[in-house]
Amino acid sequence: MRGAYGIPLGNIFDDNKVSTFVGNTVAPQVDLAYFLRRQLSLGAYFQYGFAEGVQGIVSNETSGRVLRFGFDVDYHFAPEAFVAPWVGVGMGYEIASVDFRFPQAGESISTVEYKGLEWGHAHFGVDFQLTRSVAVGPYVTATLGQYTKYDALLGGILLPGEDFPGDSRAFHFWIQPGVRVQFRL
Repeated sequence: MRGAYGIPLGNIFDDNKVSTFVGNTVAPQVDLAYFLRRQLSLGAYFQYGFAEGVQGIVSNETSGRVLRFGFDVDYHFAPEAFVAPWVGVGMGYEIASVDFRFPQAGESISTVEYKGLEWGHAHFGVDFQLTRSVAVGPYVTATLGQYTKYDALLGGILLPGEDFPGDSRAFHFWIQPGVRVQFRL
């Protein structure tokens, strides 16, 4: 299990910043890994981040969320030591959603969803072995992604998903410092 604070960098498309439309996140994450050897693990992850939503909207309420899921490979330098550093890389898929609430229109809700590949992520951290099967420690994850598609739900009407044109696609990044608790069976 992990808990991170996500800081977005880069754009959703063209010059539309992720930080403006989605905002920072508080992002718990669940990892499931199989150790191929004592030092090498192959795993899957699922992260659900609670986001701030659109910045600068005064009369409307917004909220957001970011889902990340995929696979990664981690290398543990000293898995049996009390201080156990590790590094990892992986890739996955990302979905960022923003909800708009319009109180003056009778609580009408609209949602915009951005989807695309997380081309890669790298993370590193240090585990402190509390017991033989429990470790806790800080880590940092950096991701590189690109939204390629968007969907919109406007007042209960689903607008069909569209692909972003190739020339308007942009890369974005997430920097996520956090804390990890690991349980080994």
